[in-house]
Amino acid sequence: MQIETKVELENWKNVVYSVECETCGLNYIGETGQHYCDRRDQHKRDINQRKTSNALYDHMMKNEGHKINWEKVCFLDKEKNWKGRKIKEAIYINAIVPTTLMDKEKLMNLEKGFELDPIWKELNTPIRDQIKHVIKQTTMLK
Repeated sequence: MQIETKVELENWKNVVYSVECETCGLNYIGETGQHYCDRRDQHKRDINQRKTSNALYDHMMKNEGHKINWEKVCFLDKEKNWKGRKIKEAIYINAIVPTTLMDKEKLMNLEKGFELDPIWKELNTPIRDQIKHVIKQTTMLK
């Protein structure tokens, strides 16, 4: 018999995640090989340091008074392999924003990630539906 230890959600790593703007409901989709709590803290530092290369800061800067809901993180996928995580992140982003350019009215992301073969577009609707379902079922941290 093998005993597994329970890992708190914020300590999950090797994940594709989504965080939401509490004010307008837009999401940011990212990936990390680190523990999510460490990546979240990096995002917070970037916001405090006003890094325009950070999509979350960019959203808050362009939308005065908006607030990121750090406690409502949604884990869309797990993947240990770095390239696999990057591909999955791109699949999720492209499912929500299937156009060539980023649509800032659909996601906070600044970029679309890895360039995907056009064949993936066939799966955008079911992936988009799955994302909505997972986000709807998300529980808050803590």
